[in-house]
Amino acid sequence: MANKSIDLIMENFKKISMIPRCSKHEEKIADYLIEWAKKNGFDYKKDGYNNVLIKVPAADGFENAESIAIQGHMDMVCEKTSDSKHDFSKDPIKIITDGDWIMADKTTLGADDGIAVAIGLSLGMDKNIGHPQLELLFTADEETGMNGAKNLSPDFFSSRKLINIDSEKEGVFTIGCAGGEDTDIILPIERGSAKNYYYEITINGLLSGHSGIDIDKNRANAIKLMSQLLKFMGNFNIFLCSIEGGSARNAIPKSSRAVICCDNEINPDIMNKFHLTIKKAYKNEKNLTIQLKRLGNADRPITNSQNIINLIEELPHGVFKKTENNITETSNNLAKISTFDDKIIISTNQRSLSEDGINIITKQIEEIADRYKAQYKSFNNYPSWKPNFNSELLKKSKNIYRELFSVEPEIKVIHAGLECGIIGSKIKNIDMISLGPTIEDVHTPNEKLYVPSLEKIWTLLIKMLKTI
Repeated sequence: MANKSIDLIMENFKKISMIPRCSKHEEKIADYLIEWAKKNGFDYKKDGYNNVLIKVPAADGFENAESIAIQGHMDMVCEKTSDSKHDFSKDPIKIITDGDWIMADKTTLGADDGIAVAIGLSLGMDKNIGHPQLELLFTADEETGMNGAKNLSPDFFSSRKLINIDSEKEGVFTIGCAGGEDTDIILPIERGSAKNYYYEITINGLLSGHSGIDIDKNRANAIKLMSQLLKFMGNFNIFLCSIEGGSARNAIPKSSRAVICCDNEINPDIMNKFHLTIKKAYKNEKNLTIQLKRLGNADRPITNSQNIINLIEELPHGVFKKTENNITETSNNLAKISTFDDKIIISTNQRSLSEDGINIITKQIEEIADRYKAQYKSFNNYPSWKPNFNSELLKKSKNIYRELFSVEPEIKVIHAGLECGIIGSKIKNIDMISLGPTIEDVHTPNEKLYVPSLEKIWTLLIKMLKTI
């Protein structure tokens, strides 16, 4: 039974993976879900933000039981390796099996959170499962600000028990999460006259990772490394022509590129010296590459280049504060930088378990921007999910897990953002828990899902739906 059920989940996941669903482009996956509901004769609705709700009727004998919401988001982070030709707007995700793991070919897998969608559809299709009415709630645009959940009407669904399938380690029940906010810094630039020598510097191959879950793992930030390298090259009196790096607010930047110019030729040995320095500081960054390439010409040099470099250097990245229990409380991800004709834009993503923490780190970023006479705007604030250790859903779920697997589940409050925080702020007295199969290296092209953990999650869900 378990193997057939896993086959069904994987079949649904592969179908989902054929559909483009980068954040803010969920129209096709939302339409697919509606068509699936129609095909199966289920009631459904979609709001103006592409949130979809599908109601699966109760199984025989469960008609009077309280309904349960199964919730996940339909969008995915679209990241790929520097040599990938994948076009996320039209190409299907190519899934690769490696023993007990599945991954994608040089792209993010999208198990975050496509596996929740696949599990939800499988629950609706498996007629052998005893369950109350299920409300399959699939939200849009989670990865770029949780905008689907933010715009969710409180009466969009009626269940007062919700199982979120967006945690990424089997055996862990998540009952709280960080809130967050984004900031954009806009620094005007001025351009001067041409120089004698032009070069391109590229930094590639970093581990990257989730800007919340992995922020405390001493993974290098490619934008920060680039600013450090440019400082390291200070004797050459270099000027920036452009600087780029990062691709998503919730991913630690894995690559960066700068075009520079100067009046004197640069000895490439300086790259090797800097590389050796970085390898000592980041022993886990084994695939880091730094390359210097001579160019014939480029954009005119930015005269306030040093301001840009200093601004990047001064902006915080990483863990800002920890709790007394050594849990990451507040952090910042220096996420993206882009150069335009007359300005650069730097994007950051702040997280904290407390509203005060969000306010403090955001204010510090804004004050730094002020000192460099840069404009800034902070937005996409979303609340944390305060843990309820007395939750009835938690108590019952712990008992079920212990009965099934003879071990205690781990109870966690995580530094990532979950939609439960926003849903809980809209709907009072809703009881929620988050769980999921083991997924590693989310938001990176190394993302992979451990299939045996999916079997355990399915077994757990079936038992929970019968008894909670």
